Amino acid sequence: LGGIQRIAKVSQVIVPFMAITYVVFALVIVLGHISAIPAAVKLICQSAFDPQAALGAATGVTIKLAMQKGIGRGIFSNEAGLGTGSIAHACADTQEPVRQGLFGIFEVFADTIVICTLTALTIICSGVDITFGHKVGSELITAAFATMFGQKFASVFVALALMLFAFTTILGWSLYGSRCVQY
Repeated sequence: LGGIQRIAKVSQVIVPFMAITYVVFALVIVLGHISAIPAAVKLICQSAFDPQAALGAATGVTIKLAMQKGIGRGIFSNEAGLGTGSIAHACADTQEPVRQGLFGIFEVFADTIVICTLTALTIICSGVDITFGHKVGSELITAAFATMFGQKFASVFVALALMLFAFTTILGWSLYGSRCVQY
């Protein structure tokens, strides 16, 4: 349908038109109610320093911190988050580097988006207690799996999965170490 050139041509017309139209209509409304501007400014200032606003800000900061920690863990759930994944992809003997790059993107998507999201959904949908400080880390996913498969199977499955994850991590890092020594 024209690719990026077509998108750019359409966007360079639509975006300025949309922005200018919005500003014009907003100015018409504001200037049409010019006598209400002082009361509006007063309401904004009163609302900003209201105790309820302070509570909302504290809640927002708490949510921001929780999201920041969660996203940080998600980023470091794969080698791309550390910046070392490119070492493995650079070692690939391929005739199509773009395809190799797409594979790198896919692995980040599969791990961070699909796997981590499914893990969260599994824990939440299973109904296990996610109260802070009760169960942590692998205990949560083990408890979630146990709701459907029993405690013994869940424990063995999660232990095996963690062992395989650790093993492949060791293999990956040994590759990175050998490449760095070669360099």
